[in-house]
Amino acid sequence: MKQITIYDLLPLLKKGWVAMDDGGYWHVFDVKPILFKEYGLWGRDGEGFVYPLPKYVFNIAPFDGDWKDSLIKVEHKEEE
Repeated sequence: MKQITIYDLLPLLKKGWVAMDDGGYWHVFDVKPILFKEYGLWGRDGEGFVYPLPKYVFNIAPFDGDWKDSLIKVEHKEEE
């Protein structure tokens, strides 16, 4: 069975940002999250997104790459 990816959900999400934590969960934010070293909420290596808190969390297919590179801006032409 094919697993849903973040790219399947992007057209359905409102304007904002998405990022995957190091556990493979996708988080949806209204504004661009900040990646901090040492004070991160999710990073086992001392890094993580700390602001703002996510609006939604999805357990879908993980990003094909490092979680630190998973940040995606969600925008739609009709919302501009």
